[in-house]
Amino acid sequence: MLQSTPSFQKFAVVFVLALSASLLYLYQSPSLYLQHHIPHGSIHHAPHPAPRAYSIKPIAYIFPQYYPFKENNQLHGENFTEWNNVRRVTHNSWGLETIRPHESIGFYNGLEFQTRKRQGKFLRESGFHGAVFHHYWFAGKPVMDHIVRAMLEDGEPDIPFMLSWANEPWSARWDGAGTKGEVLIAQDYGLQAGWRSHFDWLLPFFKHPQYIRSNGKVQFVVYNPSHIGHLGPQMYAAWRQWAIEEDLGGMDIIETRWGEGSMNTPDAWQGHPPDAVNEFAPHAGGPDQAKFSSLKRMSPVYHRGTLACWDTTPRHPTDGRAVSLPTCHPRTWQNHLVEMFRKIKADPNPIGSENFFFVNALNEWGEGNSIEPSVQFGHGYGNAMKNAIASSEKEHVWADVTIGSALAQDKEMAELKGEIADVCVVIRAGPDNAEEKIFKLSAMLRSLQAQHNKNWRAAVFHAGDSQLADLDLLVLQSLDARITPSRFAPDEGTVTMPAMDDEGRGILATDWLIKNLESLDPGCRSAKYLLITDGSSLYEPSAFDSLSETADLIPLNVESRETLWNHPMLQTNVSWADRCERLEAPQLNLCGPSTSTISNFDLAATLINFPKLQDQGISFSEFDGNLPRQHDRAIADFLIRESQWQFAPAHSRECHVRHNPAYTSCLKTGNFWFDSPIDEEMGCYTTSTLMEQIGRKSPNLRDIDLQYFREHGRCVRYKKDAYLQLVSPPQPANASED
Repeated sequence: MLQSTPSFQKFAVVFVLALSASLLYLYQSPSLYLQHHIPHGSIHHAPHPAPRAYSIKPIAYIFPQYYPFKENNQLHGENFTEWNNVRRVTHNSWGLETIRPHESIGFYNGLEFQTRKRQGKFLRESGFHGAVFHHYWFAGKPVMDHIVRAMLEDGEPDIPFMLSWANEPWSARWDGAGTKGEVLIAQDYGLQAGWRSHFDWLLPFFKHPQYIRSNGKVQFVVYNPSHIGHLGPQMYAAWRQWAIEEDLGGMDIIETRWGEGSMNTPDAWQGHPPDAVNEFAPHAGGPDQAKFSSLKRMSPVYHRGTLACWDTTPRHPTDGRAVSLPTCHPRTWQNHLVEMFRKIKADPNPIGSENFFFVNALNEWGEGNSIEPSVQFGHGYGNAMKNAIASSEKEHVWADVTIGSALAQDKEMAELKGEIADVCVVIRAGPDNAEEKIFKLSAMLRSLQAQHNKNWRAAVFHAGDSQLADLDLLVLQSLDARITPSRFAPDEGTVTMPAMDDEGRGILATDWLIKNLESLDPGCRSAKYLLITDGSSLYEPSAFDSLSETADLIPLNVESRETLWNHPMLQTNVSWADRCERLEAPQLNLCGPSTSTISNFDLAATLINFPKLQDQGISFSEFDGNLPRQHDRAIADFLIRESQWQFAPAHSRECHVRHNPAYTSCLKTGNFWFDSPIDEEMGCYTTSTLMEQIGRKSPNLRDIDLQYFREHGRCVRYKKDAYLQLVSPPQPANASED
């Protein structure tokens, strides 16, 4: 073996040291670079791993008041709290009682330990994931912060939480608006030093183990981002940087949405999209909860929201500024929540981001907006949330499940393409089937997709001159090759459009569509049965289960406004007390078959032998009908009486179709029924449509028995005196004396 010389050994030592230093430098250089831009330790920080599965996490807003503190004493008088406002009124402008706390909770002190402990327990037991506290910071100092600071000390309410900066000035109007003279505490956002002071005050909350995160980042809500002005992007960037430096894993700023134009921000915000957006009802969505699920996503991470009710009478008893909703109830709220959960599951945030659902509010008693136990509703709102969560778990699947089953469905649909379809569904859609309406085309299409019998096709088209703007989009979003959008485009040289209403043009368009199905949808053209319906109808999964090979007409059991109006149990001696009550009678069945009796024939609930219809050259536009549904009856009269088409016997007693507006499906949408003795008034209403349509003849709804709705939550009716006047025969004029 060769022996090394001293000079060689010296060289080797120097070489090894140099090589080690170089390797160490190469190893450290990226680290040093990262540490310059990302503070030490943060790149390894993952205190809350991103969720691997979707979930909905309801979050309730908490108004952290109901105890005396210095600023309120100075502004409103010694020992003032919101309870002063709540106590001084008893009724709102609708004549309804303003909601008041149940005796089990009373006019509590919000700062007391037992109050906060009770609130946390209530939220947990009602299915809420957490709470979001309104946080007040004005010109470098906190206000009304005692409850959240107490929570840091004793852990109550014991529930995950986040903070929402209510950054508007405090004003005498209670809503952040008003003239300079009405501003009680002004807002000043300051610059970097002020931002850091605010952040440092927030830091103990962000570091709390119960503080809510998403994708490992703390979540901080800003109530009115546009009020910050041009400084917003720089303030947010500083906070995000400091959150990294403080080893928080990062920060998301959730910007609260205030209606359609609320995302309009100063030019300085361009190029700075929000981390996330949340809805704050009623500012986002308005008075109609039925429209909340149709609000368009404003950000890739978008958290939907709702409210319990709204009545600012306690804060505005005499100044004319009170705004209140006349039709709030836990029963309608529960159904509304189920629809909101369906929407969230169908269109969730990107995997890894949470799906928070912001509920306004746990305890806004001064705004008539509280889900805490009340004199009027007891524990109704808490139970509604719990029940809605359970219902959604049974009824709805997440988008990933839908996507996961799409390949199998596509394969099944490809196999069915080679078969003759059992049913061709021709769907006449219009503006009343838009997403913001009660009865949506999208819901109708989902009901078809839920059929046990998968061998159907559908062609959707505009029913008349009034267009459903998103028809093609809604069909596309159904992700179903069996559904085809079609447009009525007759050859102007061969077809003259008559001067008629939308109903008449819709029938003409139906004939045109059937005639052109060979090119539009051959699968529909060769189907065994034809079903002509509209975009508001809903079909139960068993609707296409029992098809005959030879029947001319197959009746489906249908519930509709007409079946209710014509129901034999509901027609005789209807007293005022019977109104609304009669609809809940246990023995009442509102669903009956479409029959050969012309008055009970329903085209949307009748499967028509399609080959026979085409062989006989029957067109629907040749029948006269001057009133709603008269056209359908003319078709029935021709097929049954003149052409001797036969109805197959009804094959079951279960309901197959809700030809909307129908009572059952109306309630399921989270709306309510007006059981009016006037034919054209009876139907399904939202809060807005009741105030607008009935309010025109009955200002302030003075003739409507809103108290009945307050007690039952399903239905409204006329007050007794107004009802008797409506149904009493007109009195003959007194004969003039000779």
